[in-house]
Amino acid sequence: MEKTRNLMNSIWFGEKTTLSQAEMKEHILKAHTESEILFNLIELYKIGDFTQKPLLIQLMNGTKDEAILNLCTRIFLAIATHDDLRDLNNLRFLSKGTEETFNTFASASITSLSLEVIPYLLALLEDWDEIDDTAIIIKDSLDFFLDYEEKIGEEATVDEIGNFYFEYCNENDTESYYFQQNLAFPGDLAKKLVQRAMIAANNEETLKMELIPSLLSILTGEKVPGDYSTIMNASNYKKIIEYIDSLSIKDWEKGQKYFYGYKL
Repeated sequence: MEKTRNLMNSIWFGEKTTLSQAEMKEHILKAHTESEILFNLIELYKIGDFTQKPLLIQLMNGTKDEAILNLCTRIFLAIATHDDLRDLNNLRFLSKGTEETFNTFASASITSLSLEVIPYLLALLEDWDEIDDTAIIIKDSLDFFLDYEEKIGEEATVDEIGNFYFEYCNENDTESYYFQQNLAFPGDLAKKLVQRAMIAANNEETLKMELIPSLLSILTGEKVPGDYSTIMNASNYKKIIEYIDSLSIKDWEKGQKYFYGYKL
């Protein structure tokens, strides 16, 4: 299968624009292509204006361009609230997507930080359990949220995972946002980043960390000065420490979700 081009293929969605809110909305009104609309919507979200989220959902469910759909999916999951995910109409594209569409959704679902994404993953797993690559991505995301493999085994059926999810929700606050099994909190992600960066710097090896640098960059709007392939040394380690120090002065709330520093 030919691989679709991946728009905005980075650990985050880029720096904030210097344009005003009014200018960006004007650009959206005058846009001639789906990509112009989408890129300007993302700029609005990066300054904390989520009023045009319905337009993103409309574009996500209406586009025929796989690359546009993939980026819509990634940005939607990054800004989606529990209520956004509870509304089945927001994710109509999942009823007719391609394997690549489902792979994108499943892999990006963990950035939603919401237990409300799990019913969609379970429904996809039921349909795609025989497709090895897709099933692995879906199961990895389910395990990320639930750690079900440790409790009921890697070979658990969809029904068994579903029952485990139901019990898990009864024991946890579904109105909070989670990273793995803990309340989402940039400070906790920062600690994991520093720990790994220290080990990598001591051995002068690559950071080999993908999710946490990306998620921290998206949550805070401040790009982590390093990614998976960054070779860690004393200088790069110092940049990581300075980055963490800049985040520590901000007021983050445990169990809340942020996009570019704005609470959703």
